[in-house]
Formats: sequence, structure tokens, C-alpha cells
Amino acid sequence: MAVYSASTVTNPITNIGGQNMSYGVVRTDLMAGTDVRSLLVSVKYMGSGSTATAIENGNVVKVDGTFAAKGESASEREILKGVTPAANTAISEIVLIATPELMYDERKHNLDEFRNEAGAICRGYRLHSGDVFSVTADALDFNTNETTDGKVDSIVELKAGVKLNVKVSAATDGSTVVGKVVAKDVVGKYTYYVIRVA
Repeated sequence: MAVYSASTVTNPITNIGGQNMSYGVVRTDLMAGTDVRSLLVSVKYMGSGSTATAIENGNVVKVDGTFAAKGESASEREILKGVTPAANTAISEIVLIATPELMYDERKHNLDEFRNEAGAICRGYRLHSGDVFSVTADALDFNTNETTDGKVDSIVELKAGVKLNVKVSAATDGSTVVGKVVAKDVVGKYTYYVIRVA
């Protein structure tokens, strides 16, 4: 009979190949889409265009029309196609992924164990000036050329990818500014970066 110490037993869900597999967590603190339903959308993330791809909460996608408009099933007429945004994508085309965390695997209990699997229909919020949302570091990219840990007043901008880019100094030329980090909030085991949309 084998005896295991607590330090040698790993959780198969969060430790795959020796890597911690935590995903982004999002809070929709003060989003217009909570009350204005036209700013709340259903979206399926299709990567760079044609392949259904998994995506984490707190990431952003560019809306690229509906599936029905692209010759897909008419039953998907209200589902928007989400693709990877470019750094200069207009803010009006951006959607924040914030799907309720429903986990069907009984071994998963934490918000950072949830992600939207490939082909899933996600809840998305269109960004509106003055909106406030919070995300964990897993949903952000911090500029490696600067000393930053998501300091208050850091600029949050788009980049070529689904994660938002955080910078301390001026925004990157040609990038769309999403807003600023207005607070850093620790709730239980999660550290949230509170972002106000410009």
C-alpha cells in the first residue's frame, strides 16, 4: 500500500504536466449590459476566423457578424461570431467575455477552474464608456518592458490577442485604449484589477 504525503499529491484538474492551469476570473461590477440588454450578447469564439476555440472569462473578442449571415444555421441568427481582435480594433466592436461559471465536473470548485470550452456560446458585454469591470491577472498581459503589477492609473489597451494589455506609461501607438486600472481589489484568494472603460 502506497503512502502519499500532501506535498506529492497534485490536483489533476489544476496541475497538468506540472503547470498550474488557472484561468481568468471576471466581475461585472458596473456594466451597462446588466440593465441595457442590447449591450449583452451571445457570442461563439472562433479564434482567427473559422475554428471554434476555448476562451477564458475576462478576455475580449471582436464581433464579426452573426453565423446566420455567414451561411450557417438560421437557428444561430442571434449568436455573434467572435474572432481575435487586432490592437487597433474599434472599441465598439469589442465584447468582454463574462459567462456565468457553471461547472459540470464535480471536482472543480473554484472560479479560476472555469473556462468556455471550444464551441460554447458565451455571454459577452459590449463595452460602454464609464463601465467598470474587474479581472484577475490570468486575463491580462503586463508589458514586460515596464515595471508594473497593474498599478492604479495603468493604461489598459487592446493588443493582437484576446488578453488586455496593461501599461504604466503612454499607450502603444496604434492600439485602442480600453480604459485604466482604477483599483486593485483582493477578495478571498483572488486579486482583481478594477478597470474603468474610457
